[in-house]
Amino acid sequence: MRFNFKYINIVIVMLNIVQLHGQSYFSTLLPINKYSMNARELAMGGSWHSHGKNPAFGVFDKPTSISFDISRRSYTEKRSFPVIDMFEDVVTQNVYVLNRPSFGSVSWKINSDITKYVKLPLSLSLSGSPFWDMRYEYSEEIRASLGPGVYNRDPVVGYHLLNISGMIESLKFGLATKIGGKIKFGLAFESLYDNDLSYESGVNVLDQDDALASDTTMIHNYYLSIDRVIRPSLGFVLNVRHNLELGLSIVSSSKVKFNTGGLVPIVNEKIQLPGFDFSDSTSSYTVSLPQQIGISLAAHLDNPTKTIVSGGINFVDWQNHDSQVIKHAMIDTVDFKYQSTVGISFGVEHWILNKTPFRFGFVYSESPLGDEFEITNVSIGSGWVYNNLSIDIAALFGSVEYMYTDLFTPQGQTASDLERVNESNAVLKATLTYSF
Repeated sequence: MRFNFKYINIVIVMLNIVQLHGQSYFSTLLPINKYSMNARELAMGGSWHSHGKNPAFGVFDKPTSISFDISRRSYTEKRSFPVIDMFEDVVTQNVYVLNRPSFGSVSWKINSDITKYVKLPLSLSLSGSPFWDMRYEYSEEIRASLGPGVYNRDPVVGYHLLNISGMIESLKFGLATKIGGKIKFGLAFESLYDNDLSYESGVNVLDQDDALASDTTMIHNYYLSIDRVIRPSLGFVLNVRHNLELGLSIVSSSKVKFNTGGLVPIVNEKIQLPGFDFSDSTSSYTVSLPQQIGISLAAHLDNPTKTIVSGGINFVDWQNHDSQVIKHAMIDTVDFKYQSTVGISFGVEHWILNKTPFRFGFVYSESPLGDEFEITNVSIGSGWVYNNLSIDIAALFGSVEYMYTDLFTPQGQTASDLERVNESNAVLKATLTYSF
């Protein structure tokens, strides 16, 4: 097997990233759970500037195709506090809550090359997919600590609950054309709309106890909606040579206005991280989605065995989009002090015996929340082709660890101590594509 390493060096210099973050607790404030690429792209770390990110990419490869993505996102969230001995040394971390929710979603895309009908090089596409997955589930079982002589010394006295449901969906229309034999240009318009958004937080009291955050059952329920947003994007793909493609994509900034019954974003003063409070009046807040600029490369290596290496770099200008205007009883502007992010990804598709592809990749993601939230995901996958039908599968894994205050502070206490939050994420995806 003979690899052309000069192409590998070029690809590594210019890498690309998709936002593949953890930190699901912050999912209502930031679009951090975005897995809109298909299974092939996910298996390669999201490193290839596919049509989902670059409207000029891949649109002329097949006359007409219809594809469906079926995905499952799950995470394991552990929250713990340090156990201190008499010498004030940390002995261990005591895990007091463990949650393992999972969520499914479906995406679709129709793509057609209509060149022969209009006598111009033109391709059209229409797709629907989750843009911003907000779903999050937190359930903390609270037990009493009773004295000796009691048969059940730690009975369940209640639950601390936090559930976020729904997502913001994307309906995207794109068109692309060719300029000569080496340049493709694409333009897309993405319409964002809400789908069953709600926020539930509170305490379910079975028996009063000081370990609970309330002495009576108190659940806050808020439904959320957004004003419809149109977000344009454009992309270029240049065939540098017959086995090397360079892609450039630009996504414009936009504002998403959330309307709620009383949900108010705040900054946690102790750790300067986002959080939520509740208002007795209706409220709204605006999240500014920053401009994104991405560069990608895909190299078909000069090997007896078919091998593709891809990657790129993506810049997201969060630093200039970190303020939110909040309206409830009064009008406030909250500055979250986000940092701009640069991400790196890399992917390989290697065909075993020139029949079955083996794909793998990695994604290194900076976070607008700070260095503590940086995360590296690894991915793997494969695929099969049966006449006009292709099936691709992929899995992506990663974890992140950070410090945060207690989400539910017991009565009479203050959230002064920081707790360790460990979140492991997994995404499984299958893509079915029929071409004709």
